[in-house]
Amino acid sequence: MTISWITPSPFVDVDLPIINELQQEVKIYWQIVIGAELSYDMKGYIDSHLVKTDNLTYEYVKVPHRPYDIRSFFAYIRILKKANKATPDLYYTSMNTAPFVPWFYRLCLPIKKVVAACHNVSTPKGANRERYNRIFTDLYLRTFKNIQVFSESQRDVLYEKFPSKNVLLAPLAIKDYGEPTVPVRVFDDKNIVFLFFGIISPYKRVDLLIDAAQNLYERGYRNFKVKIAGNCKTWGHYASLIKYPELFELRIERIPNDEVADLFATSDYFVMPYQDIAQSGAITVAYRYNLPILVSDLHQFMPFGENEKTGFFFESQNVADLEEKMRLMIDGGHNLHSKLKNGLSKFVEERYSTIAIANKYKVFFEELIK
Repeated sequence: MTISWITPSPFVDVDLPIINELQQEVKIYWQIVIGAELSYDMKGYIDSHLVKTDNLTYEYVKVPHRPYDIRSFFAYIRILKKANKATPDLYYTSMNTAPFVPWFYRLCLPIKKVVAACHNVSTPKGANRERYNRIFTDLYLRTFKNIQVFSESQRDVLYEKFPSKNVLLAPLAIKDYGEPTVPVRVFDDKNIVFLFFGIISPYKRVDLLIDAAQNLYERGYRNFKVKIAGNCKTWGHYASLIKYPELFELRIERIPNDEVADLFATSDYFVMPYQDIAQSGAITVAYRYNLPILVSDLHQFMPFGENEKTGFFFESQNVADLEEKMRLMIDGGHNLHSKLKNGLSKFVEERYSTIAIANKYKVFFEELIK
């Protein structure tokens, strides 16, 4: 089997572990689509994690302008023509952000042989360019027969809109940023660390986490802190909520790939106070570094953990309940933390093996060729 594979740079960490597994049996021509300048942070990540065999050919392809800029027209055409030159049995793509790309697919590729990945069938409320993404995701989905989704909730949304699609459901593989360069944290119930990591957008409700932490602080809790790490275009809004700077450790910037492992290795719990989500890659990073989770009880999150076994769920948008769950984790000390880490380790081993996930792709591809 030969597959022509197209990955925009934001999804490299999603596709790379799958490609590593599949190339043991499948020939792959992989195009990594990047912006005007190659990110050496990303290139270093690929070089250090990619398994290179004779079955894999890969290259970086530059798109000189933003995805929705008409000047990118010829770059996208070249990408699809290169995909064809590999004379594959199948095509796999997650390149869906440019408004005119769906028409290019119809012009350049045999649509019945294309598997199109869609990370957000439903666009979360408050996401960047929300209206734009809703319109062009719909156009992207209408273009293809074979669609991959990454969670049960997104599969259900897809079937509601397009009941006749041929769907591959395969969860996100564990995101691996390598081994930490610092000593892995030894749990200390006198200084418990809650971590939020990722792009800070309104729908992720970092404000709830700030308020819940400060409420606990005002109740006399001094044996914890909250680490917030990620880029944010509107940080001034969140900064205005902070009354106790000593309670927070802030890194409001994009975290380089080679520093992510250290960030998780120096934390105890991973917090996701979202009010909406399609699925999350960040939670799989917590899996990789075995951080018990504290997440809102959105139905999209339910397959990602077991309450009081891998972490805690709290009522979405309820700051009092988030505060209460943080209190339970603080008061539970070492015994609770150890119990949750053991539960999470077993949960991940059973459900998120990269080999098992890659096999779902392989079976789907083989059936499609037949």
